[in-house]
Amino acid sequence: MKKNILLFGLAFAGGFTYQRYYPYIKAFINDKSQKNDDHSFKSMLEEGNYTQPKVIDIMHSSPDKHFLHNFIAQHNEALNVFKIYYPDKLEQKIYSDNLESEDKIHLHFVFNAADHLQGHSSIVHGGLLATLIDNAFGQLSYLASGQIPTATANLNINYRKPVKTNQDYMITAEIEKIEGRKVFLKATIYDQNKTICTEATGMFLTVNWGGQMWKNALDKIKEKTKIDEKLIKIDHQKKE
Repeated sequence: MKKNILLFGLAFAGGFTYQRYYPYIKAFINDKSQKNDDHSFKSMLEEGNYTQPKVIDIMHSSPDKHFLHNFIAQHNEALNVFKIYYPDKLEQKIYSDNLESEDKIHLHFVFNAADHLQGHSSIVHGGLLATLIDNAFGQLSYLASGQIPTATANLNINYRKPVKTNQDYMITAEIEKIEGRKVFLKATIYDQNKTICTEATGMFLTVNWGGQMWKNALDKIKEKTKIDEKLIKIDHQKKE
């Protein structure tokens, strides 16, 4: 009887651990079923030494339910392409807690919306574009403020040309300035011909709540980085 209870307890604990942490582990695995990695801006971004940060992969499949990452980005009929790129040097500084205020904080966000996200026929719903820009601003302001959570205080968007479904577009977002708790940002959506389709500005405020999902994701990466460093040292010692 005691043995059965112990086995049940172990099975329950194992199942809980699997459900909680598998999404984080999965982010480090080369999943062949993931969405298409090819898009119109790929060569340009590779030449500019931009990389897809692991922290975003973790957030996409995090058990902490962020609606954009879990219910839009992972939906098979929502976004055909959903890729975020940071400058390679910036990503390394984020993980090492060595991000300095003078570093130019910016990102590129490539997306291709499926027909399920249209407003008018074959035109991406403006609310989705606002959501993507707001999310990019949130990531940038979080990093630029020293990894302190931020919240949207103001968001202005000018829709200049229609953004079509089933076509590649790129959002370029960057920090304009920081004044105390205020983080000012700007963003532009370009099509494949570098034509400006949407422009936006925003102001975010640092807050004392939120940001836990970002913190969890960064902590997981830092833990794995430390493990990798220890394994490298052990390997070097064996070779010596």
